[in-house]
Amino acid sequence: MKYAQGGKCCRLASVTLGRGKQAGFTLFELVWIIFIASMLSVLLYDQFMRYQALAEKTVMEMTVINMRSGLRLRVAELMTQDKMNEIGSLVHENPINWLAAPPSNYIGEFQNPEQHAIPTNTWYFDTRRRELVYTLGHDHILGAEPARETALRFRVAAVDRPLVNGGGAVPKVEGVTLVRVARQY
Repeated sequence: MKYAQGGKCCRLASVTLGRGKQAGFTLFELVWIIFIASMLSVLLYDQFMRYQALAEKTVMEMTVINMRSGLRLRVAELMTQDKMNEIGSLVHENPINWLAAPPSNYIGEFQNPEQHAIPTNTWYFDTRRRELVYTLGHDHILGAEPARETALRFRVAAVDRPLVNGGGAVPKVEGVTLVRVARQY
């Protein structure tokens, strides 16, 4: 290692070229290279996390779309079998049962799940509340409302036929739908 005269930067890894000239990095240049490389790695990591969150959101939304399609098929099946009166019973079913196969991140049905014990990026069915729950891995990117929400909840809701003239009859269930539930705090 050779030090320059007069307070100039020292030369690291100097190489002697032809006719006595030396080439290499100064300590200042090395610090700048490390700084630029670290900034690029931070930016790449941030982009990687965005793409990972986007992939999580896409998989979650596609699972919900598939469950809604499965629900439509189940309702159509009951209609073709002339079992319209059984459509209301779908409200009590686990929506995962309407899929050909459960998603790979479905962990099952739970009576009283402890939220902190449930892994992120997973589906489970809360049998007490009759809700299908997806635990978020990237809640700030998925846009969950409110921001402190750690899970998205879905419930099967009945679509009732409106009563004519406010009669005293019980409304008849015409169909069911899978809706997102706003969490009560």
